[in-house]
Amino acid sequence: MLAVAPVAWAQQVLLQTDVANDTIPSRTGPNRRYFAHLYVGSTLAAGSSALGLKYGFASSELQLGGRLKRRLSSFLAFNTDLRYAYLRYGLDPGAARPLPFGSGFDSQLFSYHQLQSEGSLRLNPSRRRGNTVGRYVDLLAYGGWAFATTYATEGPAPGGGRLEIVAHEPPYLARWQGGVGARVGSNSLALVGRYRLSNALAGTTLPEPPRWQLGLEIGWF
Repeated sequence: MLAVAPVAWAQQVLLQTDVANDTIPSRTGPNRRYFAHLYVGSTLAAGSSALGLKYGFASSELQLGGRLKRRLSSFLAFNTDLRYAYLRYGLDPGAARPLPFGSGFDSQLFSYHQLQSEGSLRLNPSRRRGNTVGRYVDLLAYGGWAFATTYATEGPAPGGGRLEIVAHEPPYLARWQGGVGARVGSNSLALVGRYRLSNALAGTTLPEPPRWQLGLEIGWF
């Protein structure tokens, strides 16, 4: 009886072991072969422009999208993004500018509702970080289609009161935009900078709004 008891106890432990969990590695997760997540980002227009802009949130972009990361090695990965982006530029009412914008309004803005795609190459400097995103640097290129554009003004009406004018799909607002940039992050937080290579204003003699955008991105893991 004393000799049989240890054997029975050993068999009981082995029967409780989940062999599949021990031998089949997970392929998904922050530091696995594939990882997908949602994110939200906000950037502000940066740099000078002769167009006469109002800076801060009046000239900014809001993004909401999803990202799929494909790990290539311990130090290298490739990301593909698909997102919605709302880009707006507010104009300084005190600055004089030619048509089609003109002057004499209390507020002016033009905006783009865009569907964008992005590809980026990710460099992870730390190899031993566990199943986390860790610290990283992304080199990116993006492009998108503005499926809706708007130019809106508000000012005093000739007969008194207020007059608001909204132009949908004006021909001078470019429908395709793209550029390059970089992202420096740690886990779910990242600083991002983008430089627009394409023109935002098409077929006009107006100066371009700032091409730089700087901001913050938050990942939803």
